[in-house]
Amino acid sequence: MRVAIAGVPRAGKTTYTETLEAECPDDTLVCHTDSLIYLGWSGASAQVATLFSEEGPLIVEGVAVPRALRKWLAAHPDRPPVDTVMWFGDPYHELSVGQRTMGRGCLTVMYEIVDELRSRGTAVVGL
Repeated sequence: MRVAIAGVPRAGKTTYTETLEAECPDDTLVCHTDSLIYLGWSGASAQVATLFSEEGPLIVEGVAVPRALRKWLAAHPDRPPVDTVMWFGDPYHELSVGQRTMGRGCLTVMYEIVDELRSRGTAVVGL
């Protein structure tokens, strides 16, 4: 299983990932992109993009995922980055202005890449 979980802030991405992680084999590589925010937007998404080239089971989640997918797709035009991308677009809590802006940016990037993901055989759920 190779899954990328993207979406707006406070929509349950981390909670869902923790549920998946509990059911996965021990060798599953799991990345919560919030832990890379110290790298900045570009640095975090570049770091996450490298994970899509790793072999084996993978779960990557966070607001940096759409930009990471876009970078990976541009650099690897011949294969899918993951089996499934899940989009979480409905926040469970009120968002700040900055969080709403971030969510709109993530959605914009997802709309830019969704057709390419699907053309390579990646299932896109929730978008």
